[in-house]
Amino acid sequence: MKFFVSGKVGVEGSVREAIKALKDAGHEITFDWTTIDHLRPYDKNAEASREAAIRESRGVEDADMLIILPHDRGVGMYVELGIAIGSRIPIRVVTGVESRTMFFHHPLVKKVDSLEEILKEFS
Repeated sequence: MKFFVSGKVGVEGSVREAIKALKDAGHEITFDWTTIDHLRPYDKNAEASREAAIRESRGVEDADMLIILPHDRGVGMYVELGIAIGSRIPIRVVTGVESRTMFFHHPLVKKVDSLEEILKEFS
């Protein structure tokens, strides 16, 4: 199965761990955004930001499922959520806290307590 794992830039350790676990279980990652340089400030890195946005958007669109590891200050993950919903791609949100957006209740979205739940679901 092909996954895109979304999270917060600057605290991508949990994303890297999830990607490794998914790969170890035999799954494919459509795009690992943690391997690209931080591009802030985006306006001063407009061309690189444009290219990264295209690659990440394609990564979501090419996935069989989006996994979101939410963060209180996350922004891009919600854009990726919108791309997935608009593309009719199922989403798993790994969280045990109250939803920060009503879109976590969209029919394509399922909240789970851990990545292990996703690994069991697709093993």
